[in-house]
Amino acid sequence: MKHYRSSALALCAVSMFTLPALAQQLPPADAKPGECYAKVLIPASYRTTPEEVMVQPASSSFKKTPAIYRDVEKEVLIEEESFELVAVPPVYENVSETILVQPEQVVKSVVPATYRTEEKRVLISPARMEWKVGRGPHEKLDAATGEIMCRVEIPAVFKTYEQQVIDQPAQTREEVVPAQYVTVQRKKMVTPPTTQRRVIPAKYKTIKIKELVAPEKFEVNETPARFASIQKRTLINSESVQWRQILCETNTTQEVVKRIQNALISAGYKLGFEPDGELGAGTQAIIRKFQEDNNLPTGGLTISTINKLGVSL
Repeated sequence: MKHYRSSALALCAVSMFTLPALAQQLPPADAKPGECYAKVLIPASYRTTPEEVMVQPASSSFKKTPAIYRDVEKEVLIEEESFELVAVPPVYENVSETILVQPEQVVKSVVPATYRTEEKRVLISPARMEWKVGRGPHEKLDAATGEIMCRVEIPAVFKTYEQQVIDQPAQTREEVVPAQYVTVQRKKMVTPPTTQRRVIPAKYKTIKIKELVAPEKFEVNETPARFASIQKRTLINSESVQWRQILCETNTTQEVVKRIQNALISAGYKLGFEPDGELGAGTQAIIRKFQEDNNLPTGGLTISTINKLGVSL
């Protein structure tokens, strides 16, 4: 097992050990054999109370606000409105017009008679019955006389001739001759000539001018006193050097140092090397940083530091 030397004054309480010159600076008389004590620096303790303090007294200040202008465009009359009389010529349009050339009239005409040809039969001799001498024995009336007479019918005799007869008699016909018109193009006045009053509008010119938006003014600003809440520290116990039980070569093992190194790593402190159980300068510096951060006595590996780390011996 490796041992270390503390920078602080360390004394081991043993049954046969006496130091007459340091009788007034000895560790507690009830120290048990094997325990080690060292004079360590006990930090001062303070009580913090809130307190209101003035950080800036009340004051007055004067502020001048200059007038505010803006550029605006304004129309200025340079020529007033007037009027003039303007001749308006007549307005014509081309129109179509129908003119009567010949009025409607009735014309009479004679339609001559029409004829047709008809055949007419005229009776020359009417039909009759006559006796006619027979020409052979078969036409004899009987065998007793020997003379033959035949009773024959003589048909009527007609003569056919053509004659002209009136088919349609002559007549007078009236025919209406419609009126005759002609379409001509001519100009028709729609609007007669007039005079019109034409207004000549006024003429304006746009110029830029500065317009007052807000006048100049003075303001008095009252600044009230400012107070701040501070935490006032009141000393309760001054810094002192006292005897405290520590680990030393008689009660420190490599396993205990290794547990302390692991506890420091768990508390968020980086050793810069793997835990090796050696209480070297690097480990001691980290222990001192832990003691300062937790307002613990510094100057040695005190029991209160070990308890704070949660390391069991």
